[in-house]
Amino acid sequence: MNFDIILSDVHLKVGERYLSHRKEFETFLRSLAENPPRRIICLGDIFDFWFEYKHVVFSGYLEILNAFYELHRKGVKLVFIGGNHDFWAGKNLEKIGFQIFQSGVILDFDGCNTLLIHGDGLNKRDWGYRLFKTLARNPFLIFVFRLIHPDWAMGLAQFLSKGSRKLQKNNVSGHYREAESIKSYAIEKLKDSVCDAVISGHCHKPECSVLQINDRQCWYINSGDWIENKTYIKWDGEKFHLCHYIQNGE
Repeated sequence: MNFDIILSDVHLKVGERYLSHRKEFETFLRSLAENPPRRIICLGDIFDFWFEYKHVVFSGYLEILNAFYELHRKGVKLVFIGGNHDFWAGKNLEKIGFQIFQSGVILDFDGCNTLLIHGDGLNKRDWGYRLFKTLARNPFLIFVFRLIHPDWAMGLAQFLSKGSRKLQKNNVSGHYREAESIKSYAIEKLKDSVCDAVISGHCHKPECSVLQINDRQCWYINSGDWIENKTYIKWDGEKFHLCHYIQNGE
């Protein structure tokens, strides 16, 4: 039976302090090799920070990258949609086998046309992030950032990420506004008959809802995260399922 795995917001970090988190996710990936899925679709923020250097790959991610590569060698199709922490994904991930999309894509799930996005930048009130997103994707600024030593770049990224996460914890209303903005965007796409399902990440709020829109059965799904919920989505050929990962079991 063909099945697909969709996940997001793992937020892998380098360093010994985060080794157990990386090992847990690596164990999950290697468990998929026993019965490989047709596709693994990553909806962004798999890495807490990812940046493409010409001759350098961050060593803390090597085991994870190898696990993805081994799945690719078994015939698993790998799809990567950049999130707000890893939208600089490029040739280094393509060499492992990933097909990369920066702004989402519609894929077919056995007749169910599904819009896959990360979900960042949909909150129109968040002008600060929307400006950052524009600047961070500017080719000249990317060139300048690449001149920074990789160790310094990772250190800066970890500092900014830590501050951002503290701010999110102290701003619960902002966190839920992100979830509301993503769901509202998804419903509009479903109303326009652009697709039959919308799957997103970003807000760390897992959800798998069946909606009746314009006399059609539609899906709105959020894959949640791997920091607190450890959730992912499985397509079994007929339906989407929200799954919780428990080591040595499901």
